[in-house]
Amino acid sequence: MTADSDISRPTPSVRNDLDALSSLMGEQVAARVTQENAEYDEWFVVKVIRFDRETREFEVLDEEGGGQRKYKLPWSHIIPFPKRNDPSGAQDFPTGKQVLAVYPSTTALYKATVVQPRKRKADE
Repeated sequence: MTADSDISRPTPSVRNDLDALSSLMGEQVAARVTQENAEYDEWFVVKVIRFDRETREFEVLDEEGGGQRKYKLPWSHIIPFPKRNDPSGAQDFPTGKQVLAVYPSTTALYKATVVQPRKRKADE
């Protein structure tokens, strides 16, 4: 039997991070679906089905077309999108910044470079 002091517990910041990751359930995120040693990165917009707090892995679903594909990915392969109703989480991307962009009418993402930053309106 171990004493309470022998049990490792997450620090508050790690606990908050895990809560934030768990809150992505049902949300769409950008996900790198290729393995670490792949020649090219493949990124898709996917829906988070589950987050395993123990392994820190996401189970995600690529909903494009009739052939829905599921992936289990580490948190390092996930980029959350800003919440639509919370513009404070949206970033400004300066000219020359590398970003991921969505191919029209697909869930596929590609690497792109910002040519001209978008001007935001006060209500965006």
